[in-house]
Amino acid sequence: MFSPFPFRPAVLAVAVLCAAGAQVQALAQTRAFDFDIPAGDLKPAIDRFARETGAQIFYKADDVQGLATKGVRGRRAEDEALRELLDGSTLTFKRDGTRALVIFRPGADAGNGTATAAATLASAGDAGSARADDAISALDTVTVTAQRRPEAAQSVPIALTSFSGATLDTYRVSSLQDVSRLTPGLLVSAFSVSNPTIAIRGANNTFSQMGVSKPVAVVVDDVFVPRNGAASFELFDLESLTVLKGPQGTLFGRNVTGGAIVMNTRKPVFNERSAKTQLTLGNFGAVNVDALANLPVGDDQAIKLSVATRDRDGTGRDRLTGRDQDDLQSRNVRGQWRAALGADVDALVSVDYGEDSSGGRTLSSVTLGDDGDRRTSEVGVPQGFDRTLWGTSAKLEWTRPWGEITSITAFRHSKSREDYSGVGANYALLTTGAQAVTRDAERVGTWSQELRYASPRWDAGHLQAGVFFLDEDGSRRLGQQSFAARTGALTASTLADQQVRTRSASVFADGTWHWTSTVDLTAGARYTYDHKTASLDRADLVRPTAGFSAHDLRASWSEWTPRVALNWQPSRQMLLYASVTRGFTAGGFNTDASSLAALATPFNPETVTNREVGLKSQWLDNRLRVNLSVFDMAYRDKQEFVNNTVTGILSIINASRATVRGAEMEVAWKPVKWLGLSATYGYLDGSYDRFEIGNINYTGNPLASSPKNKASVAADWRIPVRDGFAVGAVNYGWQSDYNTGAANDPNLQIPGYGLLNFNAGFEAADRRWRVVAWVKNATNRAYILTRSTQVVRAEYLGDPRTFGVTAAFRF
Repeated sequence: MFSPFPFRPAVLAVAVLCAAGAQVQALAQTRAFDFDIPAGDLKPAIDRFARETGAQIFYKADDVQGLATKGVRGRRAEDEALRELLDGSTLTFKRDGTRALVIFRPGADAGNGTATAAATLASAGDAGSARADDAISALDTVTVTAQRRPEAAQSVPIALTSFSGATLDTYRVSSLQDVSRLTPGLLVSAFSVSNPTIAIRGANNTFSQMGVSKPVAVVVDDVFVPRNGAASFELFDLESLTVLKGPQGTLFGRNVTGGAIVMNTRKPVFNERSAKTQLTLGNFGAVNVDALANLPVGDDQAIKLSVATRDRDGTGRDRLTGRDQDDLQSRNVRGQWRAALGADVDALVSVDYGEDSSGGRTLSSVTLGDDGDRRTSEVGVPQGFDRTLWGTSAKLEWTRPWGEITSITAFRHSKSREDYSGVGANYALLTTGAQAVTRDAERVGTWSQELRYASPRWDAGHLQAGVFFLDEDGSRRLGQQSFAARTGALTASTLADQQVRTRSASVFADGTWHWTSTVDLTAGARYTYDHKTASLDRADLVRPTAGFSAHDLRASWSEWTPRVALNWQPSRQMLLYASVTRGFTAGGFNTDASSLAALATPFNPETVTNREVGLKSQWLDNRLRVNLSVFDMAYRDKQEFVNNTVTGILSIINASRATVRGAEMEVAWKPVKWLGLSATYGYLDGSYDRFEIGNINYTGNPLASSPKNKASVAADWRIPVRDGFAVGAVNYGWQSDYNTGAANDPNLQIPGYGLLNFNAGFEAADRRWRVVAWVKNATNRAYILTRSTQVVRAEYLGDPRTFGVTAAFRF
């Protein structure tokens, strides 16, 4: 007799097998083990978990690289223990069968095709091998600490641009100027070697006086760097670099109005012996050597040493003295020791030292004495720059079930000297006026201490709170001489000996409440107290009676800076947020002042309120990423450096109110697993709402150092070929024109420009070696960093076309 269910026995057998499989899988999930996995790097912790449970675990090496875990101790069910191990990492897992686990980031391929991903990874042999890395065609997920917790950049309701260490290597990003080419809203330029300009969304100042504060913070391994001249680090051996945009008033060590550049180096790794070396040869006699080694010391200690050297002949020359300019000699070394101090404490001690020197900048006249070559100068006086800097820090992380306590103690010291001509032509070429020559020498020592608490991620939300202390002691000797036109007679000679001590204390708290399953409310506040003590001995060697001294001038300021953010995650792929944040840049003294009255009158802090809405989204199994933000920044008491027409004295004053409105977009797309594409665009509309001092009226002028349009496009590839991969990248960054001063002087207008960079090479299948040919500024564009109008019009250009070959080896 014909049965309407001819395959019923087979269906029944499959059902029985499925039920049995489910029982076995449930047993695997609930099977308990006694775990003893200490806090530390996530990768060796996962490997130890696999050894202790016998489970087969698959993961993408890039996903776990640089992440940390709080560890697992005590008796736990297998799944419970793995969840605890991954807590705070933004990673999750799924089972593929009974004893196989796949760890992945939500939204990546593994999230919707676990069995396929597991099979692909398993076929690669080692889960961390090159083939396993290439099996996933999703975009890189960068882990950032924008909210003082390791989080995926896409889950943070803050406007930021983040780069993984791999991305920095791919695009040969070696300086903050390179970072600015790929980052909307970020401008990095230079007035001189010792005085770089760093602006985020137009927030910047070019003040060089001792003790002034900058509206953009540079933070390296959680340590604040107070002077821009001491922030020009070699970007080698970085785990990540993140540009945070807008006021950072609640969580970061120093309160700022513009934003922060946060750099994290790679920490030593337990139970891993590795080394890497890299040699670069290029035009202008460039020879760069990078090397690092990671050495384990037992199971719970490791040390890491990294070295970077840079040598390059000058790209410019003073045709009157014959000396090279814009050359470079640089030596940098960093050592780190990491240890697991018991079950719950992770310690990291770092020491770094660097020194660099050059023949100074090539400020080329475009009027008197101009020889038609923009790469030569006519200043005819010895110029030069040298700097040494070093620092040490100790970071302790104590992890308990009730939360994590972090202590960061740091000391940094920098010493620099620069000799330069402020006028772009030698006195012998001038017909009127005088040539001003400057020697600027400074020493800065900074001690800082941060102590903070981070709660566990409770069902209701999480909380962070802490205190921050800063003690900065700085001295600066500024010598200035003027030589009369034609004759070279000494017409002015002053020496200003500046001493400023800054003490700052802050208390902060920031918490997130899970209002609903898709809506979070974040609120925080910071109270900051700053106290500065200033002294100045100003000697006038030509007019001795014009000299003066003042000691122990004191001023203090305090400020509350709140933050409120509301974010809605309607789906796993999308985050919408709105925020209001307030920040401030501390006040100070005019230690460059040429009168006692100007010195004795401190300038006050500037404040800014930033209102912002944004979207972060990722689509197509995390192969397409689209981020947007729109913002409005309102300044009060904005600090400006002006020539007061009433007193005739150059001073920093609280001159204006200003508004900056803008929008930013970032798009990244991985159409196939071997190709990555990206594009960025930033729009800025900044102007002074009110700026009237004496007879000066700059109201309505555009904000300085704020190009209205900024864009970039980039592509990178890693194409499988026989015995390896064809690798390479290309990027083009463009920005529109902008003015360097509030006066909107057309002679200080910086024309817009675009730069094209390109590299291509070959990498071995096991990634043990790579050879890449590269070129920067491929079109040899002559772009201007800064202009000068002192006596003559002059300009200082960025680097010309440079090219070379880099060979890297891993051991």
